[in-house]
Amino acid sequence: MSSSAAFRVTYCGSALDAHTMDVRELAPALLAVGDMMAAASNALNGNKVRARTEVKASFKTGSFGIDLILSQDFVNQVSDLLTGKGAQATINATALIAIIFGAGRGLVGVLKKLKNRKIKSISENENGVIIYLEDDEFIETERHVYTLLTDRSVRENLAAVISPINRDGIDRVAFGDDLSFSEQVESCDAVFFETPPVGEDLIIDESRRMSFSIISLAFKEDNKWRLYDGNATIQARIIDTEFLSRVDQNMEAFSKGDVLVCQVRMQQWQTREGVRTEYTVEQVIDHKQAMRQIRLPFVGG
Repeated sequence: MSSSAAFRVTYCGSALDAHTMDVRELAPALLAVGDMMAAASNALNGNKVRARTEVKASFKTGSFGIDLILSQDFVNQVSDLLTGKGAQATINATALIAIIFGAGRGLVGVLKKLKNRKIKSISENENGVIIYLEDDEFIETERHVYTLLTDRSVRENLAAVISPINRDGIDRVAFGDDLSFSEQVESCDAVFFETPPVGEDLIIDESRRMSFSIISLAFKEDNKWRLYDGNATIQARIIDTEFLSRVDQNMEAFSKGDVLVCQVRMQQWQTREGVRTEYTVEQVIDHKQAMRQIRLPFVGG
């Protein structure tokens, strides 16, 4: 079972008067179109559908345009789809194109309305999603559009599709079908399509007592000490001002084998690359000097 639909991407501007476009600009944009459509299909359909985008032909209309075909193969649960089970949850090629490029209501249109403004809150109703903005305006959109709005792969590839209009002589990109353009993005609006930087989510924030051997000291402000907890070496920032003051006044002497007993704050964030961990020594409870005396075997000891 499969689905397909055609759409068109057209770049406009004085640099394209000869109906030619530098392949170094065109190739990444075309690849991004394919990646964007695949990511959007995956975000809305999961692994039920495999999507691919093919170049059908190029045309000349005083600009540079590319005709493309989005094809989808239903790779899972075909029998359920044929009998109607799960059919409503599957977004076909025509609907997917409309969700991204639909005039005023698709992903492109919503990003043009957002204009990089901060979002205060999100609510849902029977019609879709309402996005409330910092200036008390709001935007109503479909749930599928909102799903793509928050999908990083879709957003990054859409930004790459639009990126050629950032160069001199290319001032507009338009999306549509054979008869008309449903959405256009002017060069002045390109900034609204930049992908927000990757955020970090704090997942663990706890304080615990730990003991460390000292690997290396740092006497400059904000430098981190390298400490060993018996299993791994960590870098920790020490914020115990009383302890640091004693160190500055040479009231603390360190030697190999010393152990610091500390109250440590451990924080972990989820990032795009994985987990990031930071250690902060909030208090040095005890500085145990290296053991230099032999413990004799007393009875009962």
